Amino acid sequence: MTEIEQILSGVANRYAKVMIKKDMLGRLIDLGTFVDFSAGDLIVAAGDEESKLYLLVEGLIRKYYLDYQGNDLTHQFLEAGQVFSSQHIVFSGQVMCNFEAVEPCRMVCFDYGLVQQLMLEEPLLTHVYIGILEETLRIKLVRETALLTESATERYLKLKAEIPTIDQRVNHTHIASYIGVTPVSLSRIRRTLREEN
Repeated sequence: MTEIEQILSGVANRYAKVMIKKDMLGRLIDLGTFVDFSAGDLIVAAGDEESKLYLLVEGLIRKYYLDYQGNDLTHQFLEAGQVFSSQHIVFSGQVMCNFEAVEPCRMVCFDYGLVQQLMLEEPLLTHVYIGILEETLRIKLVRETALLTESATERYLKLKAEIPTIDQRVNHTHIASYIGVTPVSLSRIRRTLREEN
């Protein structure tokens, strides 16, 4: 089994607990293209008019918005094995947020329209896609609930539990933005946690 076959089989198992038939897997692979990004590269920018589906193979991606004052607000971190689509965050034909490579990233890029056509022919692919959408919604709901009900320290500890190496991989300004505090407040949280342990 090739690298991309293993990756796509893993995605099918992760999101839908299904095995995709070899011939359909081959057709899906034919639609994908490996793309590489350096740390700091903008993968998708707000305002772009594109319709792509991305599978992150290596690296870490940051999804962020710019507010009306130009402040950078981190919404999500994506790790290897996760799928994201610019199609999920389109309004009036334009992408609403930015995706940035936090570290060197390798991805498989698919044209969303072509994948959609293939899903019509293979219901198992539709189940995988539904699994991706459900995870996207779950992540959004968990994040919103955390911002409304948890302290900044609790949000920071949850992020550390999800991505234990986050402090070494991501600028602390972006971590602070993700948990909804200033960098100074994040420093205080980290110092307090160090003193307690």
